[in-house]
Amino acid sequence: MRQLQVTVPRDSKDVAEEVLEDYSSDISSSEAEKNDEKVIEFTATVESDDIDELTEEMKSIEDIEVGDLSIRVLEQESLIQKGQKTRGSSSELSQEELYSKAQEFSGFSRPQWGLIGLSSAIAAYGIALDNIIVVIGAMMLAPMLSPFVSAALSLTVGDKSLLKSSLRAGLESIVISIIVATAALTVIPLGQTSVLNLIVSPGLPTILLSLLVGAAAALTFTTGLRDQIAGVAVAIALVPPLAAVGVGLNLNDYVLAAQSLSIALQNALSIIIAGFAAFKVLGVKPSTYYKKKEAEKLRPVVTAAIVIMFVVSVPVTYFTYQSQEHYTVQKNVENAANEFFGEDLVSVSLNDSKVRVLVVGNHSEQAFQNRVSENLEVNVVELKRIEE
Repeated sequence: MRQLQVTVPRDSKDVAEEVLEDYSSDISSSEAEKNDEKVIEFTATVESDDIDELTEEMKSIEDIEVGDLSIRVLEQESLIQKGQKTRGSSSELSQEELYSKAQEFSGFSRPQWGLIGLSSAIAAYGIALDNIIVVIGAMMLAPMLSPFVSAALSLTVGDKSLLKSSLRAGLESIVISIIVATAALTVIPLGQTSVLNLIVSPGLPTILLSLLVGAAAALTFTTGLRDQIAGVAVAIALVPPLAAVGVGLNLNDYVLAAQSLSIALQNALSIIIAGFAAFKVLGVKPSTYYKKKEAEKLRPVVTAAIVIMFVVSVPVTYFTYQSQEHYTVQKNVENAANEFFGEDLVSVSLNDSKVRVLVVGNHSEQAFQNRVSENLEVNVVELKRIEE
C-alpha cells in the first residue's frame, strides 16, 4: 500500500474527494495555501496497484487546470484498522512511480559523478594489482546502471526527452570512466594479469548472460530494493571493462582497448534491450494516446540497439575464440614438452606459431616436432650440462 498526498484547487474539492473515495476508505483533508491561492490537500492510503488508475482519473477532472494538480506518493509499510485485516505495503512500484524514478535516474548529481570517477580508478588499480575483490567493490560503488534502465523505460512509455537525457548521461559516464582510469594508471607499472584476462575474455554464454542480467535490472528497478540493484550492478559489469580500456591505452594495446570497450557497450545495450522487453512483459505502457504514438516512433531505436549489439558482439566473440584457441594450443605444447623432455625441460613458450623450448642436454628437435601440430615451428635450444 502507498500513502498519497493530493493537492487540488479548493473549488475542485468535492469532485476530487469523490474520485479518492472510490479507491480508499482512509482519507483526510486540510486547507493550505499554494502560490497565494487556497488549495485542498488530501491524504489517502490506497493499494499500489490502483495508483495508476487513480492518477488518470484525477488528471481527467475538467475543472482542474494544468499545473493545479499534484500527487505525491509516500512510503507506507502497513495500514492497521479495527475490525479489518492488516494490509501491508507492496514491493512493486506503480507505473507512475516508475516513471518518476526513471526521470530522477536519467542524470547524475555531482556526488554521483564523483563516485563514477572514483570507482573507475579503484577498478583500474584492482586490475593492475590482480585483485578481483577490489574490482568487485568498485563495481558496487558506481551508479552507472540507472540511466540505461531509464532509457529502457523511456522506450516503453514513449518519452523521447527522457530517452535523450538517459543516453546522454550513460555515454558521458562511459567517457569519464575511461578518462579517469587511463589517467590513474599512468603512475604505476602495468602488465597482463589474470583479472584483466577474465574481464576481456567473454564469449557467447556471456552475451546471453548480459541479456538475462539486463532483464533482472529492469525487475529490480520496479522494486526499488537497493541491495538487489547492487547485486545486478556487480553482475552486469560496466566499470571493469571500461577500466580495462584504460589499461589497453596505457599499454598502447589498442586491440585490448577496443575489445574492452566493445564488452562495455555490449553490456550497456543489453540493459536497454532486455530491460525494454521486461517492462513490456510487466505491462508498462504509454499513459496517453500521444505517448503511444511516440513509443511507436521510438521503436526503431530498439531495433538499432539490437543490430549494434550484434555488430559489437561479433568481434568480441571472434577475439575470445582466438584467445581460447591460443590458450588450448599453449597448454597442449606445455604438456607435450613435459612428457617428452621430463626433468630436462627448463621452459617452453609459444609466440604466434613458433614454439621455443629451453632444455638441458641433447634432445631430438625433430622427434619433438612430431609430437606437436605440424602448423607449429619448433626451436629447441639446448643447454650444456655442467659436470661436477
